[in-house]
Amino acid sequence: MSDLIRKKLAPVARRMEMERLIRLSGQRDIFPFYHVVSGFHLPHVRHLYRYRREDEFERDLEEMLHWFEPIGFGEYLEGESRSNGAGRGKRKRRMALSFDDGLAECHQVIAPVLKRKGVPATFFLNNHFIDNRGLFYRYKASLIADRIISECKAREAASEYLKIPEAQVVRAVLMVRQDQQALLDELARKVDLNFVEYLREQPVYMNSQQVREMIDWGFEIGGHSPDHADFSLLGPGEITGQITTSLDDLQQRFGVTTRYFSFPFTSNGIPRELIHNLVDERVVELLVGTAGLKKTGRREFVQRIPVESLEVPSMDVLRTEYLYYLLKMPLGRNTLRY
Repeated sequence: MSDLIRKKLAPVARRMEMERLIRLSGQRDIFPFYHVVSGFHLPHVRHLYRYRREDEFERDLEEMLHWFEPIGFGEYLEGESRSNGAGRGKRKRRMALSFDDGLAECHQVIAPVLKRKGVPATFFLNNHFIDNRGLFYRYKASLIADRIISECKAREAASEYLKIPEAQVVRAVLMVRQDQQALLDELARKVDLNFVEYLREQPVYMNSQQVREMIDWGFEIGGHSPDHADFSLLGPGEITGQITTSLDDLQQRFGVTTRYFSFPFTSNGIPRELIHNLVDERVVELLVGTAGLKKTGRREFVQRIPVESLEVPSMDVLRTEYLYYLLKMPLGRNTLRY
């Protein structure tokens, strides 16, 4: 429902002044995030969300940097910064940028742009997919959908296997859940799609050397679970195990000294007690979700703004988030309920 509301608000928010939105909301720290930036057709992503081209991403950055000072999560956790004499004691408007899934374009496209502009960022990785040793099930679904859309024989084969009309096949494939991955693997065989071969010919993820280079370039690295698990299907003990395994592996393999974790999919449904335990027991230094502009009650638990959620420029996404926040203020709905 919230996504539908955001889409309806976007045309209205586009005409509003950013300065006024920030001032009225009182929210001066924001956490935008992306997955990928590319000017090429990426079949494994194309049918999941609309990603930015490099020129669009650069334009996004230029506009956001006009309003917000870029910081890393480390600086955010240290507390408020002050401008050099210009702030007159006021808090600066800041943004901590991040990217999920550790896709190859993070190293090839995104990092060079960020380096050139002097923008820090954090990249959250799925451990089992580094070096292209596996593929996120949603990316599998997008690949299958792409094959079905482009090839009649594949569409017919999938329709026959699923026993549904051809017109419904793509939608059905994109609705497959993580616990139904065996269905995706069988569908791939039916439409003559080899995931291992695809990963070899068109690497989806960064390799270990590229991750090390990202660290050498000064970017922060965090965990995103070993294989992008759906935490809504797991109990508290399993969730803690996933987080610990992900972060310990990054420390052992790459010498990552921070413990930042991005919840795969969403932090919705994660028990409040578990969040506090993870932070208080130092399992993590920082937890991040995807609920947009929202307060959580803890500095170590933040919610990010998914820039790719709306097919509009980044500043329109931010204006929409701020407007939505303002509309919820009288209802007391801006603090995450968990």
